[in-house]
Order: sequence, then structure tokens, then C-alpha cells
Amino acid sequence: MNIEEYIRKNRNQLDVERADEDYLWTGISHSIKSIPKQKRFFTLKIAATIILLVALSFITYQVTSLRNNQQLILAKIDPNLAKQEAQFQNQIKTYYTILQKTDYNEDLLTTSFRDLEYIDTLINKYSDDLNQNGPNPKLINSLMDLYQKKIKLLDRMLNEIEKNQNYENNKTNI
Repeated sequence: MNIEEYIRKNRNQLDVERADEDYLWTGISHSIKSIPKQKRFFTLKIAATIILLVALSFITYQVTSLRNNQQLILAKIDPNLAKQEAQFQNQIKTYYTILQKTDYNEDLLTTSFRDLEYIDTLINKYSDDLNQNGPNPKLINSLMDLYQKKIKLLDRMLNEIEKNQNYENNKTNI
């Protein structure tokens, strides 16, 4: 007996069960609907990553350009004060260079970069006031005091980093 003949003769007995079409279509439609959501989520992740990278790059550029291109505020007022301001700014740049070369954990520092950013905003406010209102001895003294405070904070940060590194070195040598 040929298989085709067997199927023809016993077709009624073989085709007893019917597939549950509703169940099959539910599974198919569910798998079709889930694919675009995954693609959409992946696209959103890529877009968010790109936006984050652009924002971080912009912020980094702004901070570094502010530090590198900060003009001498007191150059128009008094040459002696301008020299002192230039010395302060050079010392600050030196401290930032040293900070960038060290390997430090920001969480271990008691002083934070927020304090430095706050001082920078105050320096900017005071310099704007000086540009708008002209020389004011109280503003000039406050501005010089802010530079000194920024230098002290940076010095404290470097001392903390050095102390932490010495502690780690002593800890590993024991």
C-alpha cells in the first residue's frame, strides 16, 4: 500500500483534531507587536546616549574655556592689582594642572568641586559688578579674597589627595 492511498482511505480518522486558530493568531500578533517596541526602545537609548555625550562635551568645553580664557578683571583699574590677579590665576591654573595629573577619588575628598564652582560664580558676579559700576574698593577686596579662597581650597584638595595616597601607601607597606 502506498502512503498516498493510506492517507486517502483514512483521511477521516487522521483529521480529527482542529487547531485553535484564536490561540495561534494571538501568539502571532503578540510577537509582531513586541518587535517595534524593542526597536523603539533601542532607538531611544541611542538617542539619549548621544544627547548625554553632547551635553557632557559642551559642559566640559565651557568649564575648560572659562578657566583657560578668564580675563584679567582688574587690568583696567590698577596695574598692581592686575599683576596680583594674574599671579592668583596662574597659581589656580597650576593647581588645576596638578589636580588633573593626580589619580584621586572625588568621594574621599572633604572639599568638593561645588565649592570651587560657587567661588567661580561669585567671581563672575563681582567682575560683572565692577564692569558695570566701575571700581569699588569693597568689590576689589572681595574679589581678591575670593581668589585667595579658591587657592586655599585647591591647596586643601591637593593636601587631602596626598594624605590619602600616603595612607594607602603606608597601608600596603604594612
